Amino acid sequence: MVKAKLATVLAGMLAVATLIAPAVSATAYQRDVFVRDNVSDVGNEPSSGSIYYSPDIKVCTTPVPCAVSQNPVVGVNNYVFINLRRKPGGIGNVDGSLLLYRSNLGGGTAWPGGWTYIGTAGATVPVSGTMVMITWPGWNVPGPAHFCLLARWVSNADPMTFAETSNTQQNAQRNNNIAWRNVDSVRVRPNEPVRVPYTIGNPERGDARQNLIFEQPRPFAGTVTFDLGQELTARWKAAGGRATGVKQVGETQFQVVDAKARFDGLTLKGDERVETALTFATDREAGPAELHVRQTDAQGADLGGAQYLINEKD
Repeated sequence: MVKAKLATVLAGMLAVATLIAPAVSATAYQRDVFVRDNVSDVGNEPSSGSIYYSPDIKVCTTPVPCAVSQNPVVGVNNYVFINLRRKPGGIGNVDGSLLLYRSNLGGGTAWPGGWTYIGTAGATVPVSGTMVMITWPGWNVPGPAHFCLLARWVSNADPMTFAETSNTQQNAQRNNNIAWRNVDSVRVRPNEPVRVPYTIGNPERGDARQNLIFEQPRPFAGTVTFDLGQELTARWKAAGGRATGVKQVGETQFQVVDAKARFDGLTLKGDERVETALTFATDREAGPAELHVRQTDAQGADLGGAQYLINEKD
């Protein structure tokens, strides 16, 4: 009887311990290497906040680190610098390889088919962390020079915590070995509108409805117009044509009129990628501004997006 009661108590204690135990990473913190998803990221898995403009990935047009990430130049070598970090209390060096990929500008890019390999660099990461440079060959930089970049740290000593799936956003959020950067710098001069692409993608194999959200942490002193294109506009209207914070100014063009705006119920076919476009225009000198464009699925889960830095100083 006593043994039975003791066994019951022990089983209960183990059950409670299981419930309150924190999620365990595949790597002990002493050997954990990570690339930040955002400025608040400390390497937790999964991370919180945005995952598609990592501050630890920077594009430069020379092999010397630049102060601000730049647009790649088409047809010539560009250079991507990635910071590999260690958690506090790290011990010894960690060896591995950093792999870099590119895609078109936009969200909803499925892994691995939606990504093109750029290059690999072997690295030894000390407890203080290190910076790795990967050359982006000119032949691999096609127009119109707007891309997502995906960095993957691959190491036997520091494996992925969660198995990778076709959902790139989820992979990056769950694994601190993966980081995504999608930044487009836009210079808008008075009376010279600038049109830049944004590719909406469905990472799933089946048809899906998505939402497209526009947020301006630093509003632009001009106009931002979004062109859905004829096919996507027709599908959106057929699904109910729901939107907030936008004003239709053309057959397929919508001006973003609020600091937060959105389209709901955009229908995409399985594995489909549709190129849309943003146009920035002003009639006067406009200061630095920032626009975030991101996709979510019907349940509100983030599918990635882009950050546009407008008239940002180098």
